[in-house]
Amino acid sequence: MLNAHSQFNKGVLSDFMGVGGDSRFFNNNWLVGGATNNFDVTISGDYYFNYDFLGHELHAKWKDTTIIVNTNYVKRFFLLDANVTHNFVKCAAIDQQGKYFFESLGYNEEKGDSSKVQLLKLRTIKVIKANKNDYLANYSGDYSDKLDNNIVYYIVLPDKTFKTVKMSKKAFISALSMYKVKVDTYLKNGGDWNEATAGDLIRYINE
Repeated sequence: MLNAHSQFNKGVLSDFMGVGGDSRFFNNNWLVGGATNNFDVTISGDYYFNYDFLGHELHAKWKDTTIIVNTNYVKRFFLLDANVTHNFVKCAAIDQQGKYFFESLGYNEEKGDSSKVQLLKLRTIKVIKANKNDYLANYSGDYSDKLDNNIVYYIVLPDKTFKTVKMSKKAFISALSMYKVKVDTYLKNGGDWNEATAGDLIRYINE
């Protein structure tokens, strides 16, 4: 599962600010985490991790060595940020080639990969080449390329059909119309609508 080749091997990277920071990676810093292979064996403990959304690569640090994890053999991984666990999974229904990892916002820590309803977040990045004729670039002298982040949310149903959904109550009510009773019950509590509450709704539906 591990591949000891990395753009960072010549020196341990203390943080990711110099290579795009959280505009490119999940976090500016290495995080506690773990990677689970296709045989449900998890590598964690002494390893620290970060995910590159541009190269779709999972980076790991072990002692004084940085490693790119061979994601062909990774079933899922998690990153712990500010006491919140972020779980990333593959989804063959959306991505048959297994190129991408999706953050599972309704992930069930006890049951693992959901066989019911899933709410998946896909973050991708496109490099916008610098335009040397741009007025602002000429004014500031900054001719560096820019990173354009794009986020798409998917709801995957138990029959593996899926649909994209906007992060709004109205969109979720429509997308989850077959679970109307549970959706209505959950939304009676009111409160803000965000990724965390959307994930809680998915877990409630799957109970």
